[in-house]
Amino acid sequence: MFSWGEHGCQLGDGSNIPTDDGVQFLSSVHITDLSAGHTVLAFIQGNGEASVIRIDETEDGRRVRGEQKFVKFKDKMKALSCGDDMVTLLSEKGQVLCEDTTLIPRPLAALSNIEVSQVFCGSQHSVALSKDGQVYTWGQDSRGQLGLGKRQPSAKSPQHLSCLSAIPLVQIAAGGEQSFALSVSGVVFSWGRNHCGQLGLGDTTDRHTPTPVHYLNTKKTIHISVGKDHTATLTKDGAVFTFGSGQYGQLGHNLFSDELRPRLVAELWGVKVTKIACGRHHTLVLTDSKRVYSFGCGEQGQLGHGEESHPSVPLPVQLPKDIPDGPKIRNIYAGGNCSFAASVQEAQEESNTDSNVKQDSINDLIDKWLSKGNSRSWKRRQQNVHRTFSSASCVNQIFIDRSQDKHFRTSPKYHGLDMMLVQRAFEKLAKKEGLLKKVEEATLHLLPSFDEEPVGVEGLRIFLILNELLHVIQKSKLQSSTKLAVAIAAAIQSLSAESRQVIGVWWSSLPSSTMSKYVKVWKQALSEILSNKPVPQNSGVLNLLLVLQLMYNANSRIAGRKRLPEKVFCMGFSETFLQEGIELWRSKSKIKDTDYQTLIICNFPFVMDLKSKKNAFDINAIITKTNPYFELKLKRESLLEDTFNQLAAAPHSDLKKPLMVYFDEDTNISLVSNRDLFHHSFRKMVSNKFEMFMFNDPERLAWFRSTATDEDKTNCFLFGVLCGLALYNQCIIHLPFPLALFKKLLGVEPTLEDMMEFSPSVGKSLQYVLDTEDDTFEILDADFLINWDQKEVDLDPQNPKRPVTAQNKKEFVDAYVNHAFNTSAEGVFQEFKRGFFLVCDQDSVKLFGPEELQRVLVGQEAYDWAKLKQNTVWESQLGHYTRQMFWEVFDELTDDQKKDFLWFLTGFRGVPIFGMDEVKMKVLLIQIQSGQTYDQHFPASLTCYSFLYLPIYSSKEIMRDRLTEALLTVKGFSE
Repeated sequence: MFSWGEHGCQLGDGSNIPTDDGVQFLSSVHITDLSAGHTVLAFIQGNGEASVIRIDETEDGRRVRGEQKFVKFKDKMKALSCGDDMVTLLSEKGQVLCEDTTLIPRPLAALSNIEVSQVFCGSQHSVALSKDGQVYTWGQDSRGQLGLGKRQPSAKSPQHLSCLSAIPLVQIAAGGEQSFALSVSGVVFSWGRNHCGQLGLGDTTDRHTPTPVHYLNTKKTIHISVGKDHTATLTKDGAVFTFGSGQYGQLGHNLFSDELRPRLVAELWGVKVTKIACGRHHTLVLTDSKRVYSFGCGEQGQLGHGEESHPSVPLPVQLPKDIPDGPKIRNIYAGGNCSFAASVQEAQEESNTDSNVKQDSINDLIDKWLSKGNSRSWKRRQQNVHRTFSSASCVNQIFIDRSQDKHFRTSPKYHGLDMMLVQRAFEKLAKKEGLLKKVEEATLHLLPSFDEEPVGVEGLRIFLILNELLHVIQKSKLQSSTKLAVAIAAAIQSLSAESRQVIGVWWSSLPSSTMSKYVKVWKQALSEILSNKPVPQNSGVLNLLLVLQLMYNANSRIAGRKRLPEKVFCMGFSETFLQEGIELWRSKSKIKDTDYQTLIICNFPFVMDLKSKKNAFDINAIITKTNPYFELKLKRESLLEDTFNQLAAAPHSDLKKPLMVYFDEDTNISLVSNRDLFHHSFRKMVSNKFEMFMFNDPERLAWFRSTATDEDKTNCFLFGVLCGLALYNQCIIHLPFPLALFKKLLGVEPTLEDMMEFSPSVGKSLQYVLDTEDDTFEILDADFLINWDQKEVDLDPQNPKRPVTAQNKKEFVDAYVNHAFNTSAEGVFQEFKRGFFLVCDQDSVKLFGPEELQRVLVGQEAYDWAKLKQNTVWESQLGHYTRQMFWEVFDELTDDQKKDFLWFLTGFRGVPIFGMDEVKMKVLLIQIQSGQTYDQHFPASLTCYSFLYLPIYSSKEIMRDRLTEALLTVKGFSE
């Protein structure tokens, strides 16, 4: 053992070998731990005995060494730490003792049942780290050094620092009036006094709760040492960072100024540091070549430089060279105004400060738990399982990804977990009956104690791990996972919005297959609860939905193919459940109490499949509809004129009534009249002949004209009313508009992708502009002047004919798309939107996404005629010959004729939103009068039930003629 500085050289029996530089060789002393404060010095010898030396001050102000006292206690000591005038000791059994000026060690009753692994002291406070990773603090709290918040000036007994409870910690440290903690992934937390920047947070504001030192993130920090008002950290790669007070040069930057942020000690460049130690105002480092360097205050000789002293840069300590076998330094200690270097044999070398990391792997633990044994060992294994999984810090540590030090990269964007290890571990646990149940019980015990405001992000890893646990429990089918899922969801919802966002980012970083698996886990838990009768209206179900919402939002941020299809999140809900939800939804919408929380499924449309959304919309429409009917009496030859006139004259409240249409004074009430109205009116409106809209190049899609008159605006308003009536009355319409229309109705901005749909040539040109390399832009010779709807438009009128450049190309493309879908037709679109939502409830329409709303209004083009055949039911009187003949005739129809047949059968020419499975044709024998023949009659239909009335024709040719003529007649209006 070597010693230099104030009083340090007086350890041992006095047989010291001095040097010219003040370094003493203590030949007979073997010390395993040592610490020095302002008025006390303590150390532990190799036999586990601890000694304390008090430093007294004489009347003339001199500091003199007092008598060495042995600490009397039944157990051996393994660690200690000194404050200004106190000593905190740690026994080999993990018991904490405090010794003050009375020299009597007092076990701390508050920690009597807690096994402690580390203790550290500041000037007047202490910090302890338990074996299961929990932090306890006590003593003075004048500057927040206890980390408990601004509660009281001191705490006489140890207080649990709950905000760090989920963080897997490997070290604590304290000095002066500040404290530190270090996580297994190298994240440093600091709190307490910060007048010199000794917390490393970039300012001089004290912290009363642990705060992450973001400037050290990803630096692979493995050790922290703290002086009175400066701090040093060591990385796994051997680099040293210092911060805080530089008054005495103790930061080693060849300066005497303070550093508010961690700064690399560049003067140590080229050497690998293995250990660091901070004294009161000086710093020691030990390199892998076993050389000791020091810097800082050297007034008491604590630097060991002799006369060659430059205190603000690291210089080697002049250790004696005439010691037998030469000095082999294994450890260093610094405290107060003294320094020490220990030279011991390899067999006696102390373990690293990050020894908490040295533990059985989770695979080894599980193998032990799965091993055979008697009932006593089984009970002990169950206790071990419970102890492991009831500790958030333990769970967050055992699954980290240590390969290539990946866990050191943990951040709000990277979780640092080995998810394959998590998966394999729980699958192994599931093989032993009862173990998985114990894990679940331990987790349920853990979750209520999880701090709602965890410091940093490492503690949040547990919520990725528990996803896998839920999956394995559901997969094993040994027990219901509902209770656990509800508890996990409640814990997630209790977190801050920032913490939930981190979890969401981590979820979105998982492989899409894993993300999909976890979505299904939460959907299954929700489905199990919703299967109860009655469905519980409580926060448990609401929290499950909120977790799915968090996952959905995370998925929405993923670009490209990695994003899960929205249908992965969808579930089906019964009409009874939807009915209850709609009633709640309608009642709560009238109450502007945003804090009210209840299960209203319509608040979570992303989890509803299209059928559920459509049912919910229709249920809401039925509730909204009032009696009697809203009647339109129209003439076929003046269909549009009559429709627009009567819609314009109708009171707005009438639009909410059930619609009933009569043609040519026919008072027979029939659903087909409604369908005929929508079919023929939209066919007429959305055509070039009507000149109400502009069309794209193939004249396949329509859009609003940019040259709109007041009459056009009125017509667009009535057009919107008619579209709303169609949706409100469950009718499919011919509406050949791009998806942009449905986006705008739902408040979603159109994009370049929508331009690609409406005008492929323009869309490709704009994409070409974006893709053009910056150095070839002059070749394009383009400007902000465009042609839209046969009209020249300057997209930047403040800068006429502004050229398109590499710097503004995205601005140009965005301006083009904005003008096409927004600016050019904003007036007429707003009138259309006003008319649409005059009929339909805006909130219920927003249940749908843009693609879904389009499908609901327009239907599909996915004609599956084989499915029509498969679903058809024939009356027994229609024999095999007639059936065969009908399908042969049907197969010979053209595509347009087959679509006309669908219209003839159902009243719709498009396929219903849920496909041809919705069209279940029933073919019945037509009834004829006595004396007539079947060949004289045409097929007939009852569209509201998809009934086809078919005569028994004598030949295939007659059947073909009669059917095709019926299809022409059903159009009923001149096209």
